[in-house]
Amino acid sequence: MEPTILQRSDHCISRNNISKNALTVLYRLNEKGYKAYLAGGCVRDLMLGRQPKDFDVATDASPQEVKRCFRNCRLIGRRFRLAHVMFRDEIIEVATFRAPTSGTLPDPVEGEDSETEEVSQLSSSPDVVINEEGVVIRDNEYGTPQEDAFRRDFTVNALFYDIADFSIIDYVGGLEDLKKRVIHCIGDPEVRYQEDPVRMIRAVRFASTLDLRIEQKTYDAILSQTSQMLHASHARMYEEILKFFYSGAMESAFKYWNETGLLDVMFPGFTEWYREKATPEEVHWHHMALQQLDKWKAHNIKASQELAYTLFLAPYICSVQAEIMARGDLSPRNSWMEAIEQVQRILSDRILIPKRIAFKIFDLLYSQDRFTDRRNEQRTIRFLHRSYFRDALVLFKFDALASGIPQADLIAAWTADLKKAPPPSTHKDRPHKPRRRRRQRRPQH
Repeated sequence: MEPTILQRSDHCISRNNISKNALTVLYRLNEKGYKAYLAGGCVRDLMLGRQPKDFDVATDASPQEVKRCFRNCRLIGRRFRLAHVMFRDEIIEVATFRAPTSGTLPDPVEGEDSETEEVSQLSSSPDVVINEEGVVIRDNEYGTPQEDAFRRDFTVNALFYDIADFSIIDYVGGLEDLKKRVIHCIGDPEVRYQEDPVRMIRAVRFASTLDLRIEQKTYDAILSQTSQMLHASHARMYEEILKFFYSGAMESAFKYWNETGLLDVMFPGFTEWYREKATPEEVHWHHMALQQLDKWKAHNIKASQELAYTLFLAPYICSVQAEIMARGDLSPRNSWMEAIEQVQRILSDRILIPKRIAFKIFDLLYSQDRFTDRRNEQRTIRFLHRSYFRDALVLFKFDALASGIPQADLIAAWTADLKKAPPPSTHKDRPHKPRRRRRQRRPQH
């Protein structure tokens, strides 16, 4: 298949908008005789006039060959080896072109059983391993640039920028879909979602953050394949949800989750509470939390992981805690701990919230009552020096706004105290003490 190629004069990408470190990697590989392309989301963002958050490189050099080109390089990964070229303030990820696993080649001739062809291609490859649910767990077959483009998830993520002549290379129709502003799955979307269920929520994230529309077949496959999310990696789901929290489009994404049924499989327990038990006030609080996450992104503010998850889950956790307190057999502190453990346990079927984050969520929620009690000066000072105090104060301010409870005087007092208090000390602040040398004993004769 001949690709569509846009020459330098026909597209908007300028090297001024590309990371100097990425250019260094591209030029070095090109000088050594390898093909070197910018690939994936960075090309998409540059074409849309957005500044990419990172730059990925695709090449025909093997990982070991890439390592030989750069002293500041290390190889990572078990499922598929990647090269990380390390710079002082940036890591450029370099991947060797990969062959498709299934469903990613051009459509078969009309009349052929495409699904049978795709499954047979997948299972017959010696370098591809699939588990019982049909999810790809190892895929490390190298390929050509065309094959690499067809194995990517969506057409808008399969564009290449060739450093040799500054052209854009498109094998899959990504340029046309960018013009139409649609998210279009490469190959059969049902098969692609079975390969990697997380692609469904990636489609939603791209549509929400880039203000694109999900193509109908790609959207319908999400509706029919939501159960595949049960097979997604729990740890990976935690990280993917964080990407939504930091995307600046959480309000839009939540609507997609609700409409497609993804919310049901992503957040068990929370979904039942949200649809059946949540009061109008709690739904309003949660809606404002989504808006707050988007406002922070608009102002280039990145909340901590625990604060982001607390904002999203707080009304649900508070509801669970109230039910536990109603039993009357636990103290307030223990009831909060029990509530968070219960929510963490329910969500662990889909999202693995690390224990350290769960403990921090407990700190943020349990400490809220302390803001209304300023009678004990020593207790107030100790609270100010807690590592989580700033996040707790942000949560208190937001709760006052979302619930409509006037707390202006308390907020002003705590903010004034915070400005006066010295920052919490860390090991970096401590003066360096030179290590004392041990006196060497003289050998005894």
